[in-house]
Amino acid sequence: METEVQNNAPQKNQDNASIGWGIAALILGIISIVFIYYIIISVLSAVLAIIFGSIALKKGDKGLGKTGLILGSISIIITFLLFLFLQVLDVSLFMIPSWYR
Repeated sequence: METEVQNNAPQKNQDNASIGWGIAALILGIISIVFIYYIIISVLSAVLAIIFGSIALKKGDKGLGKTGLILGSISIIITFLLFLFLQVLDVSLFMIPSWYR
């Protein structure tokens, strides 16, 4: 009976490691979505979420790793589109019309 417990212990540590990478990817993906207006924070956390999500997928954590990877990818796309909208098209979200003044 003790040999069964000892044989299962290393496998459980691998699962915990993959869950850790998945949780890190999920948290960084959420941070990148929440701070989407701050481009540097959003892109940095989204890139880390994508990296950690792919590591979690390689280690076997399908749920959290995939979610972090998807959130990071969505955040990168939204941040890029927001940057294009605000900078390239020269549009301001808080523009006060001239007729209002």
